[in-house]
Amino acid sequence: MKGKLIKTDLNYILEDDKGVVIASTSLKKEGLSLSPKNCREIERGYDLDELVKREYLDGYDTTELCRNAFKDGFQKALEILGDKKFSEEDIEKAIEFGHKTYHSWKDRNEEKFIQSLQHVEWDVEVVMVPAMSNNGNVYYGDIPKLDENGCLILKKL
Repeated sequence: MKGKLIKTDLNYILEDDKGVVIASTSLKKEGLSLSPKNCREIERGYDLDELVKREYLDGYDTTELCRNAFKDGFQKALEILGDKKFSEEDIEKAIEFGHKTYHSWKDRNEEKFIQSLQHVEWDVEVVMVPAMSNNGNVYYGDIPKLDENGCLILKKL
């Protein structure tokens, strides 16, 4: 099932193709809840825990202190850099905005323009798994896959 993940001031919501909210990070009911960690992974484009696993492979003599130091350093870099990811299209829009408003200082509102470039919506898909009978002989269709906390698992399209 495809939908749109939307970041609000307080949480993340998942809308279907008709704009109906079907899940949220604020809901705590199995199958209607979203994992904040999964939503942040989609927003950021990476999973910090996976980066740590790749950097400090299991089986090697690495301490929890090293792993935490890696995570803390990465988080600090993100704090410093903030949300400074802009696409080529965003830069073209900014140049066009500056060109159009160069002579009309009263009409300029750079702060609102910059905020309009921030990404708060992502096209996502609910990860589905086959629903089988107890003996595995009858296929009932696909159902949403849930994580260990009963939250829907999303992937970015």
